[in-house]
Amino acid sequence: ATGENERLQGMKAYRILVHDNRSAKPIELTAEMAGEARVAEFCRERLATSAHLASIKVWSGTVKLCHLWSEARQAA
Repeated sequence: ATGENERLQGMKAYRILVHDNRSAKPIELTAEMAGEARVAEFCRERLATSAHLASIKVWSGTVKLCHLWSEARQAA
């Protein structure tokens, strides 16, 4: 149980705004992940597996960490 508590203490909360071509407004998600690299990896995986996603923005508090674009959007 101690290892689980240490893992949870290392988690950070992120606000993720998903821009889906099928929706006029972005979809807002909240996720707890191990760090910025993990949340960026998670978002890249989502972009790669959905043809409908245009981009994803990741925030930590009031700081925008990144804005990732789908490969189709980057190629356009």
